[in-house]
Amino acid sequence: MKYIFPLVILFFSQFSFAQQTDFESSYKGVFTFGNFQSDLSLEIKQTKDQYDIQFTSLDQNAFGIPARDIKIHQDSIKFALQSDSYRYEFKGILLNNNVLSMNLMVDGNSYQFELHKEATDDSDGIKSKDIRFRSENLLLYGTVYYPVKPNGKAIYLVTSSGNNDRSASRAEALMFAQNGFITMHSDKRGTGISDGNWQKATMPTLCNDDILAIQYLSQIEKLALKQIGIKGSSQGASKVPYIMSKLPELMFGIAVSCPGSTLLESDLNYWKNRNKTIIDSQYLDEATQMQKSVFQYISGDLSKDKLEVAIQANKYEPWFEFIWIPGPEEVETDLKLNYSPLPYFKQVKQPLLVLQGSMDQVIPTSSLTIIKESIPSYKRSKNKYKMLKGADHSMMFKGESDFPYWQALHPDYTNIMLKWIDKL
Repeated sequence: MKYIFPLVILFFSQFSFAQQTDFESSYKGVFTFGNFQSDLSLEIKQTKDQYDIQFTSLDQNAFGIPARDIKIHQDSIKFALQSDSYRYEFKGILLNNNVLSMNLMVDGNSYQFELHKEATDDSDGIKSKDIRFRSENLLLYGTVYYPVKPNGKAIYLVTSSGNNDRSASRAEALMFAQNGFITMHSDKRGTGISDGNWQKATMPTLCNDDILAIQYLSQIEKLALKQIGIKGSSQGASKVPYIMSKLPELMFGIAVSCPGSTLLESDLNYWKNRNKTIIDSQYLDEATQMQKSVFQYISGDLSKDKLEVAIQANKYEPWFEFIWIPGPEEVETDLKLNYSPLPYFKQVKQPLLVLQGSMDQVIPTSSLTIIKESIPSYKRSKNKYKMLKGADHSMMFKGESDFPYWQALHPDYTNIMLKWIDKL
């Protein structure tokens, strides 16, 4: 009898261990509430006694967002995600070792949804390969994605502004790969692990990096340029007509949120929209002119002496505190501000899709019309120009939503691109 108690403990400890569910897998599904819909996926991995959870939603342009406060016990799971505005708390139970029945708590509200375990054999999944190529003796790095069912076309995602590396376009690269395209994106010079300095580069130089990337894609995948299209957003969109004019064999171009102006005017428009609610309307035009002088100085079109004169003349105005004036150590002439895509749109002969959001606060509202009118009518037969109602600069839907806690891409954005390409 003295051996029964230890044996009972051993039995129950083994039983408890046997009951611990193995959550390690990929789970996918669609979250729907009212007029809001978004794809969701979780990648759950276990290392020793710890779990790691990464959240992805291509509809939300989110990829591999790490979860926090992870707790997994037997068949139950809890974790949280945090944004700038909300905390999202997830609780779930794994049913039949296949379906995650989930509850999402956010802002005091509760929502139910399901995620389904993906097959453990990933032989049918999208494959990727990291690559590198040279431009002006710089090593630039990128990734190529391979679809399960190739459609015979490839697409290159043109690099955009700022210090973002290729991770910023990973969700879109995966979306195109899921739809049959060999897809490539890269770290712009000076971002990610690529050599160089994008701040000091001119627009033609940055465009040439993209051109070499496209030619490299053509070479390594043995694709003719006529099988390759390009897509760019914002500053990347402004590079699309330049690249197409230099590579006239390219199949198509997609320009999303493209300014119908210089980049300086685009930046100024964004500044004006951000400040129009805090600067009295009677002063907004003169404040905008002052900010324009600062941008002209940075672009090299205004001397330091003339900028100082403007500053002295306006420094006591009630709106002056809202003017952005960089310190001497921050100033570096940026000729990219003088770049305009309009002369290159006139040269493009390949089919173009130009998309703009009706709630874009960055580019001038007239951009779509200006771009369309800049292209000779005889070249427009396969072109499409579309204003997406309720979309912002990033193509996120800003209209009335029944689920305001997540942003998602405009519901028509992806379909418009895919259907237009399919008709070419």
